[in-house]
Amino acid sequence: MQIVNEGLLTNYEVKGSANKEVILILHGWKNSLNQWLPTANELSSKYKVILLDLPGFGLTSIPEKAYSIYDYATFVENFLDKLDIKKVIFIGHSFGGRIGIIMSTKTDKIKNLILVDAAGVEKRTLYAQIKITFFKSAKILLPRSLAEKLRTKIGSPDYKSAGAMRNIFLKVINEDLTYLLPKIHISTLIIWGDKDIEVPEWKTRKMKELIKNSKLRIVWGSGHSPQLEKPQEFMEILNDYLLY
Repeated sequence: MQIVNEGLLTNYEVKGSANKEVILILHGWKNSLNQWLPTANELSSKYKVILLDLPGFGLTSIPEKAYSIYDYATFVENFLDKLDIKKVIFIGHSFGGRIGIIMSTKTDKIKNLILVDAAGVEKRTLYAQIKITFFKSAKILLPRSLAEKLRTKIGSPDYKSAGAMRNIFLKVINEDLTYLLPKIHISTLIIWGDKDIEVPEWKTRKMKELIKNSKLRIVWGSGHSPQLEKPQEFMEILNDYLLY
């Protein structure tokens, strides 16, 4: 299905009955709603499940301006308004989890929050700070084309593969949302794969510590995408929480 939201052609899928409680699922960076279709199909017998391609991913248009993570949160809120959806159970994976953290503190549309290997807790190392300073200086002192070549050559793999989304990537990756975590007061489930090298354990523990009404469940043997790597174990955890 497609609608126009904030001037962008927006792709989404709906699974399940219109008369049931709504679950909204947001994917991670570089991914699309397709990654979550198996999970949505599992949940569709009991819920109405909405999967959304975020701007710049899947079949949704790339924004003309460089969206911040707050712009993404506003985009999703406006999307729900367009569909006349008042309340959702929110599942956010990685990058999608960042959006859930923001929306949980600025809107009453989220009933329950489920963060799956979610990003948002950032702590820059000295090396990372030096790289950022270097890139900022290069942008000022060097021709734009040369500065971009340097960043592409020694930047992160995600930056190298971001293409037209590079400016958005830079805005999103540097945003530390730790300050918002104590402001989340709704019931929250944190799911984390113990082999995840993208979101290390200390970040997950920090989320659990700062979100007071939260539970942490670990998918043993899984990396960054437990819904794909350990689907049975992931669904058991999800159902335990949803049916509680």
